[in-house]
Amino acid sequence: MRVHLLTAEDHRLLDAAVRKFRDVVVEDHAPFLADPAAVAFVALEDGEVVGWAWGCRQRHACGYSQVQLYEIGVVEQARGRGIGRALLTAFREHAVREGHRRMWLFTDEGNHAAKALYEAAGGRPSSHDDAGYWWQLDGAAAR
Repeated sequence: MRVHLLTAEDHRLLDAAVRKFRDVVVEDHAPFLADPAAVAFVALEDGEVVGWAWGCRQRHACGYSQVQLYEIGVVEQARGRGIGRALLTAFREHAVREGHRRMWLFTDEGNHAAKALYEAAGGRPSSHDDAGYWWQLDGAAAR
């Protein structure tokens, strides 16, 4: 399994992920792939997309930057093999390399497998809601 950061040339990979995980046909992926706020990864096995994670870079009103992991998914037959963890790790490490202060996400309240993954990967449950997780990326104290 290989995790790949999507670039402006990765229309085919993004199209495969969107079809597989959203069951949607998009005519032109260029706007997403060229958007400086967008960031996306796919997990590949034998050239096939078996997982994806995507989100966006954000400028916080308090002056720092952060990233939101909007969606992470793994095809059912590939679950339980560390692909979700690899995607989450790649997303977080990319955010660290770019110098973001925080990473965050929401999940469904009853998604216990996802919550266990996020906590095992260092995510802290949000004090503001029951289904949010935060990662402090720069060593600064969480506020």
